[in-house]
Amino acid sequence: MPPPLTTERLTLLPYSLATEAHLDGLVAAWDDPEVWRYVGAGRDGFCRADLDRALERAKERGLLDGELLVVRTSDGAVLGACGLYPSWLDGGLPDETDLGYRFGRAFWGQGYGLEAAAAVLRWGTEERGLDRVGSNVQSLNAASHEILQRLGFTFREARPVPADPSRTAHWYAWTATAA
Repeated sequence: MPPPLTTERLTLLPYSLATEAHLDGLVAAWDDPEVWRYVGAGRDGFCRADLDRALERAKERGLLDGELLVVRTSDGAVLGACGLYPSWLDGGLPDETDLGYRFGRAFWGQGYGLEAAAAVLRWGTEERGLDRVGSNVQSLNAASHEILQRLGFTFREARPVPADPSRTAHWYAWTATAA
């Protein structure tokens, strides 16, 4: 499990340190169809029961060790989540690790995604010894493409989104030697 990570403006917390207020803040940030527009097949909203089910499934599968809540340090607002995940969750290779993130719409366009993703990538390389990380982004999600490119990820290939084959995901890779 990662320790809390800090950046200039953010604190990234493992779920084990999250309070009920943090979890409610995450639900508030994610309860917006626009947040889910480029996730799987999309969804109409998000409620606390959705989060509780997702956390329980992740815990049962041992998948909470790499995901962190993203909290703005200045006021404690929960902006979203960012972390490292097994690539196979999105149809990737079983032995690869992917970077993923999702933020509430109110926090888009302010550099938080790049800041959090850079901190998680740094943690992955320095503490977990990763020298290669993947990521996938739906083709129309321009902001996420930009984040990955700014972090030094390179495009690998386009594939159908498993949850909705009418959508296309772009798969990226980052290697320590290329960064």
